[in-house]
Formats: sequence, C-alpha cells, structure tokens
Amino acid sequence: MPDWELVDYDHSRGIRKYIAAGEDRDSVLVRTQTDDYIVIERNKAAQQEDFDRRSEMWHAASIPTSVMYEWLTRFGVNAWNPAHADAVKKLLNSSDYRWCKVKNIIL
Repeated sequence: MPDWELVDYDHSRGIRKYIAAGEDRDSVLVRTQTDDYIVIERNKAAQQEDFDRRSEMWHAASIPTSVMYEWLTRFGVNAWNPAHADAVKKLLNSSDYRWCKVKNIIL
C-alpha cells in the first residue's frame, strides 16, 4: 500500500493532490481527490447571486468529477464529449442535478 503525501490543496475548488512512490520505487503515483461539498456549496451560493441575462456568455455549471463519472457509468453520458451536450443539459435541468448549475436558468 503506497504511503500518500499531500502536495497541494486548493480550498476554493476542493481539490487535493497526493503523490507516492510506486511499488518498484522507480515510479511515482499521483492521486487527485475532490471535496464535492465545496463545489456544491459554492454552486448554491452562486445561484442566489444576480447576473446580467443580456450577456453573450454565462458560467452555467460546475460539475464535480464524481458526478461526471456517475453520469458516464449510469447513463453513458460523457460530459466532455460535444456529441453528448443535449444529454448533459437534460441532466443539469433535472431536479436531481440542479445543484450543479451556478445560475437558476434552464439550459
């Protein structure tokens, strides 16, 4: 079992980065961990803020990595695939994942 060492923590995004020596000691292992509750709380706070609806571009959502993995395994939706954009919008507009949006808008 590797002995993981924390090398970086970005509190604003809830991301921790760890490193460890590989079993053969000639390699390095890297692990990233996300604190989803930080992203969720930030999204909920942002939903309460007003924004200019006339703007050409809006920040629509912050989706935790664990949610993207859930979408991929449960629904076959890859959030990074442009061909899946309609499915991502449908999931973001659902009541189950509305907390991923940073604005109270329908996508």
